Amino acid sequence: MEGLEGLERRWRWWVLLFWLATSAFLLYMRWGAINGFALNDTDDNLRMMQVRGLLAGQDWYDLRQHRLNPPFGADIHWSRFVDLPIAGIKLALAPLIGGAPAEKAAVAIAPLLPMAAAMAAVAVTARRLISPWAFALAIAILVCGDSLRAQWAPLRIDHHGWQLALLAIAVCSLTDPKRARGGAVLGLATALSLVIGLEMLLYLALAGAIAVLMWVRDPAEGRRLATYGASLAGGAALGFLLFASHANRAPVCDALSPVWLSVAVAGGAVAVLLALAGARSWPLRLGLAALAGAVMAAGYAIAWPNCLGRLEGASPELVQLWLGNVREARPLYMHGYATVIRVASLPVAGLIGYALMVWRHRRDEPRLVRWAAVAAPALLAAALLL
Repeated sequence: MEGLEGLERRWRWWVLLFWLATSAFLLYMRWGAINGFALNDTDDNLRMMQVRGLLAGQDWYDLRQHRLNPPFGADIHWSRFVDLPIAGIKLALAPLIGGAPAEKAAVAIAPLLPMAAAMAAVAVTARRLISPWAFALAIAILVCGDSLRAQWAPLRIDHHGWQLALLAIAVCSLTDPKRARGGAVLGLATALSLVIGLEMLLYLALAGAIAVLMWVRDPAEGRRLATYGASLAGGAALGFLLFASHANRAPVCDALSPVWLSVAVAGGAVAVLLALAGARSWPLRLGLAALAGAVMAAGYAIAWPNCLGRLEGASPELVQLWLGNVREARPLYMHGYATVIRVASLPVAGLIGYALMVWRHRRDEPRLVRWAAVAAPALLAAALLL
C-alpha cells in the first residue's frame, strides 16, 4: 500500500521516468537508422527540406518546395509549427557538435517531444477517471500501440505525432472538473491542431459537440463551453496570423485557410453565445444547439461550396491510381488477417473496456458523462477503421 501511495504522490516524476525510458528504448532501436539519417518516408524527407529551407533563409510564410514540379515548385499546405522544434534543436546543437550531427540529433529528439505531452495527458485522464495510480497502466497501454508509437519514434518528423498528442490533450480536457480551465485547454488544443493540419478534424468537431452536449445536460457547463469558444476563436485567429503560409491565405480546403478560420471563429462565437443564452430547460438548450449547428452547416455550404467534397481536391483519376491504394487509407477489411488482428486488437479491447466502465457507472451520472465523453472519440476512431 505504501508503494502505491508513493507512486501516487510522485506521479509526475514517474511519468517523466516512463517517457525517458521509452525514449531511450526507441533511440536504441533506431540508432542505426539515425546514424544513417534514414528518414522514414517522403513526408519526413519533405519536412526536412522544409526545415532546411527555413534555416537557409526561406521566408517564414513561403512553403513552396521548388524540388517538386520544377521550375514552378509546389505549395505545401503544412505548418511551420512542426518545423520549430527540429530547427531549434539543430540550431542549439550545431555550434557544439557540428551541423550534420546536430541535424541527426534533431530528427531523433523532436518526435519524442509530443510523446511526452501525450503521456502526460493520458496519465491525467486515467487519474481522474479510474484511480490516482492508474496512470502507470494507461501509459503502458499507450506505448503498446504499434501504429501509435511509430508516430513518436526517432526520425518520424512528420506532423502526426503532434496531432495525436493534441488529441490526447483535448480528450483530457473533457474530464477536467475545473470547467473554465477544461474549456480553455480544449479550445487551444483544437486551434493548434488545426494550425498543424486537418487530419484530426472529425475528432476535434466531435470534442466540440461533446462540450455542447455537456452544456445541454447541465447549464453549469456553460463555463466550459464559453472558454472553449473564446479560446478556439482566438487561438485559431492567432494561429492563422502566425503560421498560415502565403498559399494558405487563399481559400484552400485542406489547411487552416480563410475557409476553416471562418469556421473556427464562427463556431467559437456560437459556443460563447450559447453559453451566455441563459436557457433554463434542457429542451430549449438542445433546440438552440441544433439551430446553431444547422446555421453553421448552411453558412459553410453557401460560403465555401468548393470545399463540400474531398478536402484535398483529388480527382477521381488520382484517387483510383494513387490515393485509393495508400495502405493506411484503405479500409481495415481490405487488408490481410494478420494486419486486421494487429491493428484491431487494441481498439476492440479499448471499446470493451469503455462499455464496461459506462455500464458500471450508469447510475453515477457525473462519472457516466465523463466516461461517455472519453469513449466517444474512441468509438469514432474504431468506426473510421472501416
